[in-house]
Amino acid sequence: MKQFEATILKNRKIAESWRELVLSWDSRASRPQPGQFLTLRVSPRYDPLLRRPFAFSGVAADASSVSVLYQVRGSATRILSELALESTIDIVGPLGRAFPKPGTAERSLLAAGGMGLGPILFLAQAEMADGTRATLGPNEPLFALGFRDAASIPDIELPAGTILCTDDGSAGMRGRPLDYISLNAARGGARVYACGPAAMLAAFAELARERSWNASLSAEQWMACGVGACMGCALPRPSGQGFLRACADGPVFERDEIDWAALA
Repeated sequence: MKQFEATILKNRKIAESWRELVLSWDSRASRPQPGQFLTLRVSPRYDPLLRRPFAFSGVAADASSVSVLYQVRGSATRILSELALESTIDIVGPLGRAFPKPGTAERSLLAAGGMGLGPILFLAQAEMADGTRATLGPNEPLFALGFRDAASIPDIELPAGTILCTDDGSAGMRGRPLDYISLNAARGGARVYACGPAAMLAAFAELARERSWNASLSAEQWMACGVGACMGCALPRPSGQGFLRACADGPVFERDEIDWAALA
């Protein structure tokens, strides 16, 4: 983890309310891994007071820059969307627990819904860049994305073989990533990687249990400090076993570490 000033290299609109932010990356900071996140101080003023967390959606091959996908949903992201190219912004990162690598006998089943796209896109790019897993065959990653409708799909390059799912059927398959994966993934060894709304994560956790798959799920949780000090992002463990912090203990958790149904 390192705090530094980054330069805004790109801040472009990619869909209605969606933007892609590309930032320079300090060579002295660790190389971000899929599933990790950074926090940004979007304004030097005291409003908004708190930093905002964003998942990495990619990193340049030489680690000179990183990318983030975000939606303009409130005052902080509106301020962020208005920042000019070549201006600087205060970063802390990389933070959090990354996605684990799949086992040698596990097929990667990747799913994202809405704002869960960023970390799963980053993971898919890493999987396809891995020469041992980029070939066609039973271990080829399966990558399904879910959106409300065609207008919600961001204008970005997606990995070859990406399956698009929309609620209204206006693009790709009508339905959810869960529907596609449950119908098209064999019952053999697999690991689910998912990020999205709580109901989606709960459904994938249950599907993984039914089929004896492993699952690594990234929680979309509001964070105040981002470093585990405030307990503002606590998630319930199963059977009243206490809580885990999305920022410091996650945001990636294994299938049975969290009571996902309680969040849905």
